[in-house]
Amino acid sequence: MSIWRRSAFSTALSWIVVGILGAAEGIYGRTQYLADWISYLNVSRAVDALDWKGIFDPMWNPGYPALIALVRHLFPGTPEGEWYAIFLLNWIIFFAAYAAFRYLIRQAIRFYDPTMEGLADRPALTWVSCFIFLTFGLCFDQVSRVSPDLLVTILFMLSVAMILRLTARPSLRDAVLLGVILGAGCWVKCVFVSFSGIFLAVFAAACLLRKISIRIPAITAATFAVIWLPYVALISSSYGQLTLGVSGPLNYAFHVNMLPHWANWQGGPAEFGKPLHASTPLLRDLPAFGFRTPFHTTYPPFNNMAYWYQGYHPFFSLRNQVIAIGRSFYFFSRIVIVHPFLYAFALVLLAIAVKSDWRRAFLKVAKRYWPAWLPAVIGISSYLMVHVEDRYLSCFFLIFSLLALTPLLDKDLQAKRRLAAFVIAVLIVGSATEVALNARRAFKGALHGKDFHSDPQWVVAKALEQDGLRRGDMVAVIGGKEPTMRSSWAYVAGLRIVAEFGTLPWRLQPASRTWFERTESEQADENYAQVFWGLRPDQQARVTQAFEETGARAIVCFANPGANPEPGWERAGPTDVWIYQFGPSAIAPAQTALLRETTSR
Repeated sequence: MSIWRRSAFSTALSWIVVGILGAAEGIYGRTQYLADWISYLNVSRAVDALDWKGIFDPMWNPGYPALIALVRHLFPGTPEGEWYAIFLLNWIIFFAAYAAFRYLIRQAIRFYDPTMEGLADRPALTWVSCFIFLTFGLCFDQVSRVSPDLLVTILFMLSVAMILRLTARPSLRDAVLLGVILGAGCWVKCVFVSFSGIFLAVFAAACLLRKISIRIPAITAATFAVIWLPYVALISSSYGQLTLGVSGPLNYAFHVNMLPHWANWQGGPAEFGKPLHASTPLLRDLPAFGFRTPFHTTYPPFNNMAYWYQGYHPFFSLRNQVIAIGRSFYFFSRIVIVHPFLYAFALVLLAIAVKSDWRRAFLKVAKRYWPAWLPAVIGISSYLMVHVEDRYLSCFFLIFSLLALTPLLDKDLQAKRRLAAFVIAVLIVGSATEVALNARRAFKGALHGKDFHSDPQWVVAKALEQDGLRRGDMVAVIGGKEPTMRSSWAYVAGLRIVAEFGTLPWRLQPASRTWFERTESEQADENYAQVFWGLRPDQQARVTQAFEETGARAIVCFANPGANPEPGWERAGPTDVWIYQFGPSAIAPAQTALLRETTSR
């Protein structure tokens, strides 16, 4: 077989492998919707309804939800149909991410030496890049996530590739394209505003060092502004004040200064002030809250977080910042420990550092790629300042992983085949081990045909439907071990949570925390379903009455009431969830309240 045919065969086969493994993880890697995911899905519903305030929520960017809304219409209008629509969209994005990674590698080779571009199609490089991509696409970020993180990875890699391309061969067309990529990223996720600033600064510096006309980065910046500024105007109008997005500032307040979070914050401690809008305490002496208006989302305290936290006071504390950095490095170390590929990558770098000719080749080539490494270094550092999770690191590690291959570009390196064989073998073994360990849950589910239908939250949703609840009904919740924001059951059943018992915000001051983890339990950690069943009958009746007055159609409780539950409580199907349904008399107050809402508008 000729070299060209071997290359074409390896390339085609790598796409098939990526497609099969991505499909398996996409279908079987998740069985329910998590908190952030439900928020993005609610934005996608706002896109369908052309509800501009819902679309331009300054916390949850509309780029990814708009794609969900587009693809959802290709499938039946059922929860299962939506599930498969999301899978199809994510699978397409996964393929696009692999294409972006291959494009980045090709541009990186051309940047160093255009005559070596053919290396990108060599079977060995095709397979090692395929395995590297699968490592981060399946085990750091996942196809199954209902989030824009994989889109962020694509746009980050494309931005790096375009900077390499532009600094090697400047052109007005590519300068405009880079601006479009950066602007699109800001519509996808708020963090890309910071990334865009990093890329623009690095690109401008690279142009100055290479004596490229400043007109090129200026055109990129202007194109970026044309795309980004309308988004700023829209979210600012929705928010009621100028904002570039509240996700970054709120996460800083939560993870660095320890603003009480995630739901039902009523104000305080003093340095944080109090919210302009707060959920309504329904009872003076018991933790019952209502939040029926002004949103019609699954769980408004989390899905519309920007609204409920508007008015908090941001501030900077050097002490809190130092503690947050220490905590982030601790969590970063925990991420590293559970990912075998990172051990393989470290082994390759160690071997390169020890052997002198390999080390010289590495330093000679790697230093030329500073426009690629610097954005990744600054990006990962920005997360370490606040909060770090493995899904945030995928785009950075994909770029860092190419460091292991850089010495192979040195034409003067002797015994290059030996280095290539070592690097490729170690990285492929590390990647295979990574996927086998950290994606095994999805592959085990695929092997046994166990998908979302058997998930307890889907079972609860179906049981509530069988008990008479209908899509659009309002319910109150008495939470259990899981916080109410993880209400996959409510989203699947199409229910609106308008009140709850429990779910207090975390209240501990920074002084009450160690560098890493909480030292004592908080009120927010309690199982409030058990607390509810421990109340006196008259207290339970007061909670029930307060919930009825919110217009809730039923109360859903995530704990067993014991041997003798109060009259009206029934188990929901084959689950451990109990439901209390209000009679027809409860519907009239709900309709009256809804009429008052409409009239007041």
